[in-house]
Amino acid sequence: MIDVRRGLIGLGMFAILSLAACGNGPPEGSGGGGGGSDVGSKTTGAPAAKTVQETDQLQFSPTTATVKAGDVVEWDNSGSTAHNVTFDGQAGISSDTMNGGDKFQVKFTKSGSYHYVCTFHPPGMQGTVTVG
Repeated sequence: MIDVRRGLIGLGMFAILSLAACGNGPPEGSGGGGGGSDVGSKTTGAPAAKTVQETDQLQFSPTTATVKAGDVVEWDNSGSTAHNVTFDGQAGISSDTMNGGDKFQVKFTKSGSYHYVCTFHPPGMQGTVTVG
């Protein structure tokens, strides 16, 4: 009987510790899907060096943007179709679902070429930001 209780207590502790380890992902600024990474960070209300439209024709326009380190790129959902902006792994930045009229900004701090997609409309809805 005591061995059964010990086993149940041990199982309960394991379950509690396992659930405690399951958070909502990495904290802001850690390089995960949150706000920041070694490339740059999400921002709002900043003047944009480049604006990329997300269209009802399921494309980014323009598909490429070239900016300098420290510049902000803004994605503007100018249509009525929901989109998102999700960068490949190295950037670790993504938007929430963007409905018509929503905007998303990223301030780029590191030189490089960064590929992104709308995960709702693969494979054609993609683009690249080049930071010089």
